[in-house]
Amino acid sequence: MHQQYEVLAGGFPLKIVRRVPSVMMKTVKVIADVNLETGEVQVAVRPEDLQKLRKDAKISDQ
Repeated sequence: MHQQYEVLAGGFPLKIVRRVPSVMMKTVKVIADVNLETGEVQVAVRPEDLQKLRKDAKISDQ
């Protein structure tokens, strides 16, 4: 059984800064997927945020 949790660093949500030209800094949140049977923790981003990062990567490759 898995459960997702927010990851905090210094009391603030851990985020990845997106590489897009913008006046405002754009970020995506990092989440922890915890296997409640084994205690294994995987760090990930939500699927909708992954799509944003993939889109950003295509833009930066051009």
